[in-house]
Amino acid sequence: MLFAGTAAAEKHYEVQSGDNVYRIAQNYQVDVNAVIAANPTILDPAHIQPGQILNIPDETGTPFTVTAYTAGPESTGKEPGDPAYGITASGEVVKEEHTIACPQSLPFGTKIHIPELDETYVCEDRGSAITNGHLDIYKEDLDDALEFGVQELQAKVWTY
Repeated sequence: MLFAGTAAAEKHYEVQSGDNVYRIAQNYQVDVNAVIAANPTILDPAHIQPGQILNIPDETGTPFTVTAYTAGPESTGKEPGDPAYGITASGEVVKEEHTIACPQSLPFGTKIHIPELDETYVCEDRGSAITNGHLDIYKEDLDDALEFGVQELQAKVWTY
C-alpha cells in the first residue's frame, strides 16, 4: 500500500508522555518514515521525549537539504576499476535520475519525489553525512554535481 503525507498543512506536535513516533504518524495520517525524516533531532525513533517538538510533514512534502554526489573519489573515495565503484550500499548500480542516498531512517526501496526537480528517486544508497533531513542525489558528472550545490527542497517520502 502506498502512503504519503495527507495533512492539510505542516504542523508541529509536542510529544506527550507515552507517545511514540508510529502513533503520532498514524494520528496525522502520514507515513512514519516521513515523520522521522522531517525531524533531524530524532536520533532513535524508539526514544522520543515528552516536550520534544516534532514537525509533521504536510501534503506538499518535507523540507530536505539536498546535495549531489558522484561515484568518483571526490564523493566515495573509490576509483574506477575498484570492484565497488558505482555500487550503492544496497548493492544496486548507481543510475542518474534514479539513485538517491537517504538517511538510515528510510529503508532501501523508499521512493522520494522532489516536485521542484520533477523527479522520483529510489533510496538505494547511504553516506556518512546523510542524516535525517538530508538527501544526496546521484549525478554521473562531477561538474553537474558541483553545480547542483546545496539546495533546500520539498520532498514527498513514499514507502510501501
